[in-house]
Amino acid sequence: MPNTTSEQARATAVEALHTLMAGNARFAEGVPEPHVVSPAQREALLGGQDPYAVVLGCVDARVPPEVVFDQGVGDLFTVRTAGHSLAGVALGSIEFGVRRLGVPLVIVMAHSGCGAVLAALAKDPADGHLGELTGEVASRLASVVGDDPVGATGANLEATVEVLRSLGTLTTPAGHDAFVVGVLYDMATGVVQVTDDAGLLQGAS
Repeated sequence: MPNTTSEQARATAVEALHTLMAGNARFAEGVPEPHVVSPAQREALLGGQDPYAVVLGCVDARVPPEVVFDQGVGDLFTVRTAGHSLAGVALGSIEFGVRRLGVPLVIVMAHSGCGAVLAALAKDPADGHLGELTGEVASRLASVVGDDPVGATGANLEATVEVLRSLGTLTTPAGHDAFVVGVLYDMATGVVQVTDDAGLLQGAS
């Protein structure tokens, strides 16, 4: 949970989370907004980007964050790795969104039926960078008993959230620690559920 924050930073993060969840509700109901990007809109984005949330999600082609949350071009700063692994340059990319762009909300989005989690549970070693990735996910599942994919998905999500919260480097240029929130996407229903909001919504309307 953030150590340094302000009421304004909290309010901004709360608004961002509400916007994401409202977008997911539209997606799950099959009534997403149109996101046609006109030449004028593209030109307006040339001067820079101002996303309101960083989303760390899985590379699975069935779970693109912009679609799942019904957001448009320029809205989300997305980082996608298999099983939302933090191997490689993922951490630096998340830090860029927070430290350089000032985004106060980091979402970690796990999903049902995650292939990376299943591979880690299978303990089937792989060579090269793939082995690094599955090994990193497997290390977060050390406490999981058996091969329950649902429990493993939750454990992987919880562990990733805790790692990001403990970094101490996810601080905006204004000096506020970003809120790291865990969510779980159910591919069958299309619904995203907040599993850990970091106390963000406590007392919020």
